[in-house]
Amino acid sequence: MESTQDNVRSIYPFNQSKNFTHEEALELVPLLMHISAKTKRDLNVLNSQLSFFKTNSDKAQLIQEKINNSLQSWSDKVRRLGAIPVSLCKVRIPGDDGHYLWEYPENRLFMH
Repeated sequence: MESTQDNVRSIYPFNQSKNFTHEEALELVPLLMHISAKTKRDLNVLNSQLSFFKTNSDKAQLIQEKINNSLQSWSDKVRRLGAIPVSLCKVRIPGDDGHYLWEYPENRLFMH
């Protein structure tokens, strides 16, 4: 039986790069899917609030800060998994033979 620790994915420092095998990159997809889905849901709510409060500059500024924090948090999580954020919910994963590209909500990788 595998230990629980074997099921935990590695977290990398921001300045450390890693090249993933195809199998390792595929293992990242469910994690990327999870954090991206949550971020998309959060951003949808915040953008609706921003639209509603657009005439209240103080409230709009607060919501915009929450949007920026959500985007930064998503980017930080992606980087800690060893991938590179390209744009919202689009990720480049360094591989041995190039880069893999993943974009939410795909469940597969594309070689680049």
